[in-house]
Amino acid sequence: MTVQEVAVAVIVPLCALYAAWLLIGAPARRRVAAWLAAMPLPAAWARRLAGTAAAASACGCDGCDKNEGAAATSAQSIVRVHRRLH
Repeated sequence: MTVQEVAVAVIVPLCALYAAWLLIGAPARRRVAAWLAAMPLPAAWARRLAGTAAAASACGCDGCDKNEGAAATSAQSIVRVHRRLH
């Protein structure tokens, strides 16, 4: 095997795992992080995974029920569209 083949054999699976991690939903990501945090890993990795596995925080989006204040503070705003004259 050449150095290029070894580099590809290492980089491609890591990139695939990273892409999968970003594309899965938050509940599945928390489940995977909790499963990985239970494994014998270095302390820094275990702390980061434990933080990811913790319950989601209220980020201010409407996608979760955790943020009860977002619905109360959101107000309608008027959007004005102006035509451009050439």
